Amino acid sequence: MNVLPVIQRELRVASRRRETWNLRLVFSGGTLLAFGFGMVVPHVGPEERGQVALICLAVCGFVLSLLAGPYLTADVVSSEKREGTLGLLFLTPLNGWQIVLGKMVTHSLQVGYALLGIFTLFFLPLFLGGVVWSEVARIVLTLLLTLLLSLACGILWSTLVTEARTAVLATLITVLLFVFLPWLPAFLESLVTRRAPPIGGLPQLSPMTQMIFAFEENFRATRTPVLPIASGAFIYWGSVMCSLICSVGLVGLASWLLPRIWRQSEAGARVPKAERPTLFNQIAGQRRRIGDTDPLLWLALRGVRESLWIGAMRALVLCFFGLMLFLSVTTNNEEECFIAAICAAYGLHLVTRIQLTLTATRRLTEDRRSGALEALLTAPVAESELIAAYHASLKRAFRPPLVMLMGMNAALLFTVLAGWEKLHMGGGAWAIFSAFFGGGALITLADFTALRWLCLRESLRSATQMKAAGRAFGRLSLLAWPMFALTGLVAIQFGDEEQAALVFLTWALGCVVYDWGLVRMCRRWVYAGVRQRVSEG
Repeated sequence: MNVLPVIQRELRVASRRRETWNLRLVFSGGTLLAFGFGMVVPHVGPEERGQVALICLAVCGFVLSLLAGPYLTADVVSSEKREGTLGLLFLTPLNGWQIVLGKMVTHSLQVGYALLGIFTLFFLPLFLGGVVWSEVARIVLTLLLTLLLSLACGILWSTLVTEARTAVLATLITVLLFVFLPWLPAFLESLVTRRAPPIGGLPQLSPMTQMIFAFEENFRATRTPVLPIASGAFIYWGSVMCSLICSVGLVGLASWLLPRIWRQSEAGARVPKAERPTLFNQIAGQRRRIGDTDPLLWLALRGVRESLWIGAMRALVLCFFGLMLFLSVTTNNEEECFIAAICAAYGLHLVTRIQLTLTATRRLTEDRRSGALEALLTAPVAESELIAAYHASLKRAFRPPLVMLMGMNAALLFTVLAGWEKLHMGGGAWAIFSAFFGGGALITLADFTALRWLCLRESLRSATQMKAAGRAFGRLSLLAWPMFALTGLVAIQFGDEEQAALVFLTWALGCVVYDWGLVRMCRRWVYAGVRQRVSEG
């Protein structure tokens, strides 16, 4: 096998990257926070403390495993395409599956070392009671298979596309579809029949099913109307096999497609979409000639327009959100539909933030690597004009998604205020949700501003787009997510819902102040001299 030299080379390169060690820090720090959260949750008896801590650890590890693929493997092959080094790999005795397998194994080991450092924490709940070692072993196996599936999705999309932004967003959406789409028919069936749907068949494709039935109580469940096929053990091991087959199939498909896609690109058999003389391109070009008289703004607008499939996906999620919100106030399935609407809104918020991060870092990092940015800075152009054009292009490109997110928050807030009786939010629970949705709208506006400045700063400091995007998004989320967990613990201590809502509103205002501090820091750094920063980088 000639795959071993590829693994050795990639591991040597990864060992010198700061992101490799930061990844281990993120996994260990997140797991410690999750374990600490489970230890201090109030109103939990000593016999249940171990189970609560294990649930917190499992949820944290599950989320980190799902996000590993979009960050680690979504750009490993596409970066080789952009740099023109993929053809050099095919000049060696390596073939497609050896290249893909080498990249896959390398990043699996890279994140596997991070998981290895936190596996001991998963066995700490054993000392608290209420947990058995086989339950922990099943959860660890589930995390490994979820990580493998996420990395496989990333390697497939990295093989299919060239642009890093498209690969990361496609991988993230594919992973989310793997998690939630198999449950959609069962969820809709439960809304119609008002009964718990049978868990078998299609839901077994979801890693979430595997995580749910990894716990001892569900694993030992016998045959019921919810489990018409067999026991919980059969559902769990069936989901394990489905995850393994899907992961191997995705890697095999990427290995089969890679040499064929490379030969097509070298032969020039496929005309890029941007060069096809369509009516839409002609209208868009005429609009640019009429409206965009600023040449700096025209340069900044290159590549910021989103792809058609991303807009279609956003429209589908918006339709699902509207349907669930309508059913929550017109049917007897108010709780399930309202929770589904909240999940759809939060997922769209997260994906749009990641899309903004990738778009804002794409052009600057590419111009820096090609030398186009240095050539532009040698022109007699004021640095303030370049910065203003950068922000204006992002504002124009993301104004429709931002308006859509604000509309979703407003719809949720109006539903809570107008239909709190229908949603059974008596006793002040409506105040907590109002603080969530109203504060979430403020945080979204502040996050979009902070992300633009963070991406500008990190693009001038980082060598690649993925490094710049990861650092910018990490700095934005560094304080917000841990503080949300702490705020939840503080809010639980209050017996009055209005006081708990005030705590969550304080958290939202704190996030806005944190974003304002990030903007001030980035402004000072950038306005110290863009030309100086580029030359230092």
